Amino acid sequence: MIEGHCRRFTPKGAGFVKSVIAPMGLALFFLSSCAPRSPVTLTDSDDDATEAVISQAIGLLGNRYIDPLLPEQLTIKAIEGLEAIDPEISVSLTPDDILARYGKDTVVTLPLPDDDETADENGHIHADIWAALVMDSLRTYRVYSPALRQASALEIQSRVIAGAIEGLDPYSRYENPNRAEISRDRREGYIGIGVDLIAGTGYPVVKKITENAPALKYGIHPGDQIISVDGTDLYNRSQLEVIDRLKGAPDSIAVLEINPTGSSLVRRLEVPRERIIARTVFPEIRNNVLIVEVRSFNNDTAAEIDQAIADAKIWSAGPLVGVILDLRGNRGGLLNQGVSVADAFLTSGPIGTTITRVPAAKHIFTSDDRDFTNGLPLVVLINGRTASSAELVAASLQDRGRAVLVGSTSFGKGSVQAINDLKNQGTITFTWSRLIAPSGYTFDRIGLHPAICTSEIGDHSPQQLISHAMDDKNALAETMQAWRTVDFKNESSRAALRRACPPSYGTDKYDVDVALEVIKNPAAYGYFRQQSTLQTVAAQTID
Repeated sequence: MIEGHCRRFTPKGAGFVKSVIAPMGLALFFLSSCAPRSPVTLTDSDDDATEAVISQAIGLLGNRYIDPLLPEQLTIKAIEGLEAIDPEISVSLTPDDILARYGKDTVVTLPLPDDDETADENGHIHADIWAALVMDSLRTYRVYSPALRQASALEIQSRVIAGAIEGLDPYSRYENPNRAEISRDRREGYIGIGVDLIAGTGYPVVKKITENAPALKYGIHPGDQIISVDGTDLYNRSQLEVIDRLKGAPDSIAVLEINPTGSSLVRRLEVPRERIIARTVFPEIRNNVLIVEVRSFNNDTAAEIDQAIADAKIWSAGPLVGVILDLRGNRGGLLNQGVSVADAFLTSGPIGTTITRVPAAKHIFTSDDRDFTNGLPLVVLINGRTASSAELVAASLQDRGRAVLVGSTSFGKGSVQAINDLKNQGTITFTWSRLIAPSGYTFDRIGLHPAICTSEIGDHSPQQLISHAMDDKNALAETMQAWRTVDFKNESSRAALRRACPPSYGTDKYDVDVALEVIKNPAAYGYFRQQSTLQTVAAQTID
């Protein structure tokens, strides 16, 4: 808005209105009176949908983020997100107003709502009020910004929501509808034929086939071209479009035309669609020890581990003598699956808790009275990439005296993210609680300390490493005591503790060899369990 006098806004040249309205479906609203603070604006047919999505995002962040957030700051950051579309856009906050600028000019002044309008009696913010301010600024900016007039509704939504989230913490993020669908498929599975593709130029080419997927059973191989799906030619189709057409309803049939690699012929195949969910558990048996590599936690992980234990009891050459749970490189995933994995090895007792200001995010996780391995010696492998729910599994097994940890200090992600579907089919993921181990400490930003550290082994054999660690009487117990009681806010002390066993990032077989030696040596196994297990301490206060 131009202050100081009142005039009708007149675009330069009649062609301006045509170029904006005709191609883009925009409506132009002119100032027709001297009403104060009345901006010149351009609206879009998708603005109602955009406002609904922004309101939903601001409401979720303002009411459920782990730390209280001021709605006016969220609103400012949301508007600042538009700078990614046009750098001439800027915004600032005064005690009473939002000042929206384009270049050096203030183009609109938006008064902040009164305090009694911004939240209900329970402190829940009225997100629609703040979303309306974002939209008022957006409509004004469109008058001045060609880039903003050309931006799609989805791009605007992405930039605004990403702006609101920016800087909160490393794990909060927005995913647009396409990316969100890929993430949902990874967590929950999807109905399809189970192929990864290279697409976009020419006909899509099969890159990889999911183990035991219908595509494999019906003779599709890496390198094959998919010519059509259900009669639709796939030439030059985008990867997302091809994937979408390969998906379908449960038990439906995908009618495919396939050009096998190295052949000039086209085959017609009718492939049933099934639920496809990535495999996360990879077991093997060595010396009557079950070694279970768990790469992440999705909807099937706990069931896969239960099955691996049951199969090992049948197929082992002799009675099982122990289990190695390999969580190296496991960055986490679904928290409830991590809890279920820990439960498979524990009898009745705590697994962990969450602390938060959000009632819906407060949980106390406990195990039932069944240990699927009947108390077999258990070693857990961790490294610098072991994070989140994988760390909760390891922490609960260590604190409860159920397992010996081998490897290096883990990543230190003791926070929980809520994943929320938005009205535009995107997702907003944000931190809403922190994890507390059974002994009462949070491993956020410090990680877990293994009973046997392999990150600085020198030339020691597994036997020598174990013997050396056992000779260092009480050192492990003292380290674990310090680890569990260090001030959450004291970053230098936490960093110093992590240096006692620096994070490593490989998956060298040496760790497995050490674990096998620990299982073979009952005295060592008992010693490390005892030294790394402490009585429950008071939960840390985290402000």
